[in-house]
Amino acid sequence: MSANLTSDKLKAAEDLQEHGYCLLECPISERDFKQLRKRLLDVAKKEREDGSAFLYDGGNQRVFSLLNKGEEFERSVREPLVLQLMEEVLGFNFLLSSTHANIAGPGGASMNVHADQTFARPPWPPYALVANSMWMLDDFTEDNGATRLVPGSHLLGRQPDYDLGEGDVETIPVCAPAGSVMIFDGRLWHQTGANVTDRPRHGILNYYCRGYVRQQQNFFSGLKPEVIERSDARMRRLLGFENYFALGLADGLE
Repeated sequence: MSANLTSDKLKAAEDLQEHGYCLLECPISERDFKQLRKRLLDVAKKEREDGSAFLYDGGNQRVFSLLNKGEEFERSVREPLVLQLMEEVLGFNFLLSSTHANIAGPGGASMNVHADQTFARPPWPPYALVANSMWMLDDFTEDNGATRLVPGSHLLGRQPDYDLGEGDVETIPVCAPAGSVMIFDGRLWHQTGANVTDRPRHGILNYYCRGYVRQQQNFFSGLKPEVIERSDARMRRLLGFENYFALGLADGLE
């Protein structure tokens, strides 16, 4: 069984619990989506041209630290419906862990099957420590490197055992139209697919964590001052400016 595209929060939450992922119809306006896509394409092109691009596995490219590279990316990480579903997985006062783009280029190889919370030593708790969202900026197809996954593998409570050959386990592609957002549990086994077409496949990964888990990006030292200055209350909470119970205090109980 696999999840189907939906705009219904309850159905999406059920899919997350059962399959380890859900698929949302585009939660933003067509205008905002076009701006988001154009901004990423512009940034990725500039980094390739100036020699700063992070290229790997043949034709693939990562674009890191997106919050420093356009207000369009800031809006995507605090999209309300996505955040509501993240709270279903990660609970109260979860944090933004990182945000970057994954571009599967023509000829780019597939990634190894993995789970996003492999940083946590086993045994894992019976709930996710992290969760991810993939914003599909192009149609995701089996041929162009759509994310592939093992539905229900989040319930195994462990990462693949490569000694047993589980890195070669059968996965299914998550295919959906441009604008869709896939939200997936950090325990879910998945991989970037191989792109066998002649065009790149663009996606943005906004990655979140529980309030007591260390963030992948250090926003306090890495963000441009103007990004912090224009942050609203929701963004400041996501970045880690609010306490998580007795964690994150600045001076005593403040």
